[in-house]
Amino acid sequence: MKRASIFDRLQQRHSVSEPLEEPSVARCDYVSGRLRIIDGLALTAGGFIRSGDIPEPPTPELSSTLYGSDGCRLLMHPVSDTTSVNEPQLGRLDAKALRLHQLVQTVMAEALMMLEAVPKESAFDILLSAPVRSPEAASLIQERLSGAVADTQYGAYLGEIRLAEQQDPHAALAVGEQGGMPYVLWIGVDSLVNEGDIASMQYRDILVRSSRGDGLYPGEAVAVLLVQRLTAEVLEFNSGWRLDAGIRREHAPRAGRRDYDKRSALVELLGDLWPATQDDASSPAPSRLVVDAIGMPGRGVELGGAVIERWPGIDTIDDALGVDALVGWSGEATQVLLFVLAAAAIEPEGHAVVLALHAESHTQAWALRSYAVEVARRVEDHS
Repeated sequence: MKRASIFDRLQQRHSVSEPLEEPSVARCDYVSGRLRIIDGLALTAGGFIRSGDIPEPPTPELSSTLYGSDGCRLLMHPVSDTTSVNEPQLGRLDAKALRLHQLVQTVMAEALMMLEAVPKESAFDILLSAPVRSPEAASLIQERLSGAVADTQYGAYLGEIRLAEQQDPHAALAVGEQGGMPYVLWIGVDSLVNEGDIASMQYRDILVRSSRGDGLYPGEAVAVLLVQRLTAEVLEFNSGWRLDAGIRREHAPRAGRRDYDKRSALVELLGDLWPATQDDASSPAPSRLVVDAIGMPGRGVELGGAVIERWPGIDTIDDALGVDALVGWSGEATQVLLFVLAAAAIEPEGHAVVLALHAESHTQAWALRSYAVEVARRVEDHS
């Protein structure tokens, strides 16, 4: 199905009237360890994920060309509806990079539309998390991305486009002496439905096999998160979610640890991330848990036991979302997709805990707290 061009689609939108602000410029005095998540979207095998709109998990497709180590054709989650691109040079440099470029171009119209939520004429950067190994291919993708934005009403407000060197959101969005713009479109994209990535997953023994139920289906996705870097003068808002610095814990490989030890360690991590208080109203439980790879061996037991102990009222079946269960394993896109899914799954007054459990030797966690709830609480306390 042919999609309308990004230029045509953006011209159909009426710009939202916003109070005028001083023109934003690059600065380097942003507050460390705190970001504001405003909105997000993602394109997956199941379709678009947006605020309040999460498609049902699609049935994995049987590949006609890719096979597992047992000789059987692989089940996977490819994205079917993408924009056609004519980039023979990029294809010659790196076939996977061409697919990543195609996925990014498919969502750029929708991604730029999210900028309607920020004050008019606000400048923004684009941060790209993508496993592009060729420097020439990376430069070409960034050049085409810049050109796509330049053809729209947002072209005059684009700061820099750069590749992310870190996966943690605070590290990825950090600015150096050159500074950065207050708003960021953080794009994460990856595609594992190719022979090279399949071989890597088989080597790591994380693919679903017919002989066992645990494991991951290879997939692909592109996710875009609209984030605001914060200054000391502006830290409170009426909407969006506060994302403070996360927690990372190193530990012995999961495969060699007892269930009790894994559960206890995760309970301790959740307690540090979301401290319990005597007044539950001042620290309500998260309404959603978002996990990167709940289908990996032992992760479901580890998560379920820890959540029951920390938040007895939360049901990991109804209240937890596994990225891998929804869209398959999407490699480097997963880090951005985690936060897009969290923002899409909760109400404006909801909170979420985001967990990365796929790694054998470390666990990461972040908390998303609603600004709307904080504002309401301050008003109530003042009254």
